[in-house]
Amino acid sequence: MDANEVLLLGLLGQEEMHGYKLHEFLEHELNFVSDLKRPTAYRLLEQLLHRQLVERATEREGRRPERMVYRLTAAGQARFETLLREQLADAERVIHAGNVALLFSDRLPPDERRRLLARRRDGVAAQREVLLSIVEAHAPGSTVRLALQHDLAHLDVELGWLTRTIEGLKGECSTSGVITLVAHDPPRRTSSPGAGSAIASGGSKANAVHFSRV
Repeated sequence: MDANEVLLLGLLGQEEMHGYKLHEFLEHELNFVSDLKRPTAYRLLEQLLHRQLVERATEREGRRPERMVYRLTAAGQARFETLLREQLADAERVIHAGNVALLFSDRLPPDERRRLLARRRDGVAAQREVLLSIVEAHAPGSTVRLALQHDLAHLDVELGWLTRTIEGLKGECSTSGVITLVAHDPPRRTSSPGAGSAIASGGSKANAVHFSRV
């Protein structure tokens, strides 16, 4: 939610926009940083209006129909700068949805597991190729290139991990038994002056959690 708020406030801080132009920009120019959909964006704009972070006015150009234009307020600029600093320094833990499938992947035959991971690797490689061409189309040092390079780095790590994992699974045989997970207290977030939020580990002893294989 806060990332979407920063996105809308940041765009309106660059220039005032009517709703259609704003959503066209989100859909066609910034889809690499956000999957914000039109209904969600309109709801968020209404919330920002209610909180007086943006304002709305009616304008007309020539004989065209009237349209609503959104502008950032002084309160909105202050809110944007606060969120920007927080999010730029935030080392938020990322939960990868694919890890759930990896957890239970040994329920599949070894050959099929390797084949599916290879398909995933090919998909990541294709994404990387497309993204690299987009990165190279932007000027070095631009913030757009910086954001794209961040995504590219994640794809590089994923591609390398998949390649090593598939290679390591060669010759693997099916096993049976019990999956044992070591469950720790979830990390808690702490704050340090000037450094945003940080992650601290829990203090209680880890507990073993067992899942019986079917």
